[in-house]
Amino acid sequence: MDEESEIRRNWRLRWLSSIAEFADLRTQEKMWLDRNNTNPHWSFVEYMCSYFDDLFLSDLHAERVVRDAWLTQDEFEAIAEFHALADAYNSPTDDYDHSSILADRKWRAVVEAAKIAQSNLLAILVDDVERNAVSHVHLKAINERWQH
Repeated sequence: MDEESEIRRNWRLRWLSSIAEFADLRTQEKMWLDRNNTNPHWSFVEYMCSYFDDLFLSDLHAERVVRDAWLTQDEFEAIAEFHALADAYNSPTDDYDHSSILADRKWRAVVEAAKIAQSNLLAILVDDVERNAVSHVHLKAINERWQH
């Protein structure tokens, strides 16, 4: 695999894993509310930054990832509602008040839209590694990545 293909592959796996994290309310409740958790990844702020900033999916760049063939048009359409809801979401109090966010009906709508995006993607993805990435939150891998 050439370097550009490897970068694209890693980007796609991070993108799919991020959607899985948005769709998994149980993991959010477990990790965001755990006072002993010291891994910064397990927070609302980091979920939003991982998806929109780290993956360059802000409104300014979202169409570019399709144009540059990092996502297909079908894949982008499969996640469009989730993407729009997550992008428009504002926490009810502040971005570090995880209890309020998790109780917020608007956040629950983001989570439900992420679940629909998962289902939509599973209907079109053929690569088993990508299907696995969008299907499950990989706690151990994420925790190990943040420890290094």
